[in-house]
Amino acid sequence: MKTFALPFLVAGTFFVFPAGAEEGKEPFYQDEFSGRTVNSMEMASALVVNRFYNAPRYGTRAPSFAAEDIETGETVLLKELYAEKPVVLLFSSWGCDVMRDSSADLLAVYERFRADFSFVMIYIREAHSLDGHHSRLGRVKDPKSAAERKSAAQGCRKALKLPFRILTDRIDDRIATRWGAWPIRLFVVNTEGTVVYSGKPGPWGYSPGNGFKADLADELKKHADRFSQESLEDFLESCLRGKN
Repeated sequence: MKTFALPFLVAGTFFVFPAGAEEGKEPFYQDEFSGRTVNSMEMASALVVNRFYNAPRYGTRAPSFAAEDIETGETVLLKELYAEKPVVLLFSSWGCDVMRDSSADLLAVYERFRADFSFVMIYIREAHSLDGHHSRLGRVKDPKSAAERKSAAQGCRKALKLPFRILTDRIDDRIATRWGAWPIRLFVVNTEGTVVYSGKPGPWGYSPGNGFKADLADELKKHADRFSQESLEDFLESCLRGKN
């Protein structure tokens, strides 16, 4: 892992993984990085390599979870989120600069498809924090308790004017680890509990739609057997066309 100069960049190609990241390994809920502030590029690279194969590929059963609603305080189960209509899951944090830069594009997609799809943000560990790696990109210190994470999520909602429901991951990062939510940011789960959209790995592969394209997106290795190649917007549009 120490051969990484940047996350995922090996021999000029993004998302080529060492032999240690083997498909078929039993997914785990926690790893050595869970509950820890990311404080170096090397740590970020190792975290992504360790979690890559945890992320559910499209066509597989969505791993269950329970998370707290930042407004009501209630514990919400994943199966409740997709009970009435498919749910778009955004895993992110206020410290994710790519998500912040594309928030207007995401909100445009939300407004267009909100009648047919639920949108829910799962607030995870800060991608960049004031006390972590690339602190200039952070907005808050990395939360050390559930209450602090809830406060950060509420600040994110207010700053970015996010209208959809926000749930918080546990402070031990259980949901983010199981879903590979760093680096995978966007998923869609249908009403049968199947992952039907698994977005390309972020930050560069993050693609909500409405014309947004992250820097270095064209340099990503496709991994088309695992991840959806189209933007979230294009996928949702294809779903509606299929209903008509």
